[in-house]
Amino acid sequence: MDKLQAYRQPFITATGIILGFALNVAASWVPKSFSSNHFAETLLAIGTIVHIPLYIIVIYRILNMNSKANPEAYYKTTLLLFLVGLCIFYVIIIGILIESYIVRRG
Repeated sequence: MDKLQAYRQPFITATGIILGFALNVAASWVPKSFSSNHFAETLLAIGTIVHIPLYIIVIYRILNMNSKANPEAYYKTTLLLFLVGLCIFYVIIIGILIESYIVRRG
């Protein structure tokens, strides 16, 4: 019996929702990307390049049933990758909000 089975479904659901949101943001941004020279454009590009592949790796690790590694260590590494990706996405959104606020006030 897989010790981490109880965590797998909620983990894949959360990752899928966040990844779907990130892909939607990227898809709506790409057609008009770099139309201006704002800091937000660069932030969104870097975030997209880092965040989306990181979450694809997280999904792969969650769904990988053939891991020979220690299940607890494997899960902790996957959880760390998930949280890093979430933090990257959060920092990017905050950075864009701050940049937008500064541009509108200036």
